[in-house]
Amino acid sequence: MLIAVFLSALLQTPPAPATAITHRPALPALAAKAPGKPEYGIHITTPVGQFILTNLRFTPQNPRGMANAYGVTGPAGMGPYRLGVQLGGPLKYVNQDLKGIYPGRWFKIEKAVKGGAALEAGLDEDWSIISVDGQDFGGNLNALIAYMTTRPAIEVLALKAKGWGMTYKQKTFKIQLRKLDAPVDPTDGVLIPGDTEALRPILQDIKAWSVLLAQRSALPRFTPLAVDLSGRRMWAVRGTRNPHPDQGVPPDLITLEFWGEDPAVKPDQDPAALWPEPEDGLRSTRALRVEDRWYRIQEVAVDAASGRLLKLALQPWAADVPALLGGGTLARDLGRGAAAAHREALEQLGNEALVEWKTRTLPGLLATQGLGPVEDLVIRAEKGLLTLDLEVKGIRTRLDAAARAETERKAQAELAAKDGKAAPLVQAAPATESERLADLLEQRKAILMAILGSAKQALSNLRR
Repeated sequence: MLIAVFLSALLQTPPAPATAITHRPALPALAAKAPGKPEYGIHITTPVGQFILTNLRFTPQNPRGMANAYGVTGPAGMGPYRLGVQLGGPLKYVNQDLKGIYPGRWFKIEKAVKGGAALEAGLDEDWSIISVDGQDFGGNLNALIAYMTTRPAIEVLALKAKGWGMTYKQKTFKIQLRKLDAPVDPTDGVLIPGDTEALRPILQDIKAWSVLLAQRSALPRFTPLAVDLSGRRMWAVRGTRNPHPDQGVPPDLITLEFWGEDPAVKPDQDPAALWPEPEDGLRSTRALRVEDRWYRIQEVAVDAASGRLLKLALQPWAADVPALLGGGTLARDLGRGAAAAHREALEQLGNEALVEWKTRTLPGLLATQGLGPVEDLVIRAEKGLLTLDLEVKGIRTRLDAAARAETERKAQAELAAKDGKAAPLVQAAPATESERLADLLEQRKAILMAILGSAKQALSNLRR
């Protein structure tokens, strides 16, 4: 597909031609043209074009942050000089014999603007541009345009081919470009997914990431919310979804960020903790972990329109022993789709809490309770054992089914490879259950049986 760009279009005059990579805060109106309409970012100028880095996100997989880079095309991505042509390309080789002579691809001149610098120099529609100042730009049309529009004079190596490439002519044109008389709207551009190779120095610059975090934190949507955790103040920010779902694992991940200091004031830090939201949202969550401690959510509020976190009140997590005695699990505390590792950690805490209750509380309880309450405890524990037994069997059945499905998927992929076909693109959902989880619930059954044994002995004594 040909990409046509008029180099004679008007645009704002940027700084002098850049030989090094520089960055500055992006104009909100230009950054908002990126997917998700972020309205913040950093504007990066490189020798091969301009870019917007935005959509900053922090996840457990990328705790130091990740962002999306977009190339700035159109007037906002150009410099103040104009060659006066409409280009198409990059084009495939016109003649295979030319491949060894000109190993790169070239750009066809679709139209030379009357009165433009190119036409006055003799560079018209019969020519294709092979290189500019000795560079072929790897066939990247946007990089070529960015380079040419920031130079007052360029040297163009061009090729004229006739008769489907049977004959050709090469010529070098030295051209003085036209400079725009007046600037125009600096937000007049389009953002497209950009090649991050040119941005490597910026992506490795901690200061650039600090600027990006400061830009994000200044927006109402990402205003940090002060949260008190066991006498320690932290700041919470609710992140956003990946605007490119095909790049995410899982694609709809939203992360609740916890910061040791207000990132709007101190943007040169990493988040202290990151908590992935469950599939059914933060409001459905009853428990979460910050660093190495678990908390129970007392109150949470999220702005329905923007997704901003408005309120978050937490208290140290404590096990609901009556629910555990009745065979309850802690999956509901984490929300739907919670990671298996999170549920394993919380279920283990539940087991430990039940062991402590059995040792420290149960003996005194059995010594002081009457017949009715002890009968209720026995019944609750027995029903709890039945419930847990079904839960463990269900987990193991689902794990077996998932293992069989994965084996079948691999077999189909191998068969497709033998037939020279592409393997089916099937992405497995993140695991929410595990063998360890089933083992932890088996342990809880053993704890309940011990509690049940003590309760039955006490009941027997009361009935004598």
